[in-house]
Amino acid sequence: MLVAVLWALGSQAQRSIEFRATVDPAAQSAPASGRLVVYLIDQASAMRQRQPADGPFFSDPQPMFSVAVDRVPAGEVIVVGDAAEFFPVMPSELEPGRYRAQAVLDQNRSNSDWRREEGNLFSEPVLFDVTERDQKLVVHLSLGRRVDAYISRESEGVRQIAIESRELRAFDPERATMRAGVIEPIDMEEGRRYPVIYEVPGFGGDHNRAEWVAARMRHADPDSDLGRLARNAYWVVLDPEGPNGHHLFADSANNGPVGKALSQDLVPAIDAAFSTINEPSARLLRGHSSGGWSTIWLGMNYPDVFGGIWATSPDPVDFSAFQAIDIYTEANMYRREVEGEVVWTPSYKDEHGNVGMTIRQENRMEEVLGPSNTSGQQWDSWLAVFGPRTDKGTPADLYDPKTGVIDRGIARQYEKYDIVRRLLSDRATYGPILKDRLRLIVGEMDNYDLDVAVGKLKAELDQLSFAGSGPPAGYITIVPGKDHSNIFDTPEMDAIEWQMLRELERKGHIRKQETK
Repeated sequence: MLVAVLWALGSQAQRSIEFRATVDPAAQSAPASGRLVVYLIDQASAMRQRQPADGPFFSDPQPMFSVAVDRVPAGEVIVVGDAAEFFPVMPSELEPGRYRAQAVLDQNRSNSDWRREEGNLFSEPVLFDVTERDQKLVVHLSLGRRVDAYISRESEGVRQIAIESRELRAFDPERATMRAGVIEPIDMEEGRRYPVIYEVPGFGGDHNRAEWVAARMRHADPDSDLGRLARNAYWVVLDPEGPNGHHLFADSANNGPVGKALSQDLVPAIDAAFSTINEPSARLLRGHSSGGWSTIWLGMNYPDVFGGIWATSPDPVDFSAFQAIDIYTEANMYRREVEGEVVWTPSYKDEHGNVGMTIRQENRMEEVLGPSNTSGQQWDSWLAVFGPRTDKGTPADLYDPKTGVIDRGIARQYEKYDIVRRLLSDRATYGPILKDRLRLIVGEMDNYDLDVAVGKLKAELDQLSFAGSGPPAGYITIVPGKDHSNIFDTPEMDAIEWQMLRELERKGHIRKQETK
């Protein structure tokens, strides 16, 4: 661990704390541009075992600061002081204690994770102490490490596919590539064609998740539901990442026609390259969290491309419960008045219901990482998908980033992505799709209050009935006592693979004797 050099710069009454970062010429000789973020961890916090640049931390938010960098030569000092964007306080207002600092210079805004962006620079963590109120402190950070090119990983049974989308090329030629990790069926039979399960990862995940999924499949008992599925279907893990973070595969003003590109460019390319069954009923959708929302959206809007939908703990499906806020009627995203007292609206609660982070705190951290909704993190990604684009080419504010006051005109524009409102606008089209194809599971104690919106969708679907040959196959289950993560440790989740097998058998894509 490095120890910061503390400079006593006089005996003035006011505290001064600065972080001074320099680009190591060995890491980059050319002038540097981008956003410099200084992440801190209070060594008294529960996060002390983590690296500072692993932040932001939802359960225990830590301080961070940032400044814009424009063509700064290697070796020249970049100062991060009280003029920087900050969370939760300016550097000079840090509470006394021991901290670790780590700097990241984000030079390549293309992903929600700076570690996946080639050319980004970062420092080693530095330990420093904040003591007296009149302390004059300088913490030196050397940007001596560089992020290498991000590799699409292939392993046993995993192949990567990358195509240039015609749809996306027209929107932005520099962001036209679509990627997926394709897991081939185990012990493939020559001449046989297989159904496909399309997985959309949750926030922060991408196509390299295929490596983990494939390992899990290889180690599954061949007679288990997962083992049989691994031998009877392709599993494709999509890449939902872009400059604005997770794009949800919803066509939007900020991300372009990503859903259309998937259905018209990537899916046909996969059918052409692999031994797949080219039928909608042979393409199932699976996703959790942001991936869960994506699968519902894709299933609703591309029913001639995809069949059954298995979504768990999806992002808000009803914007009258956008996490804990009704964006259509409430005045403020950050706060409420309760009996004359200000109550800050939670964004994350632990399994016991204790608030770890408020919506205001999360948005303030995102503002540090990328002002004007450019952080690529969760809230900014939603603004990019659901909202319009400004004249500056950035996602528009749904709410004032400082005060939280909601812009009612922008909120109205979100309605076209509100899944419940979309259902209510055309029950005859969307009702049968969701009643028969959607299998949705969420925990009653979801950490982000996502169960509230799911409950509203369930109430609307429960009122609908349609003539047909039998009862619909879909369902919505809200599991008591479970949250966003431990929902995976439930019989309801364990049943998904069996249900997928039965669906593929029912549609004639798997021989009956191969399922139990």
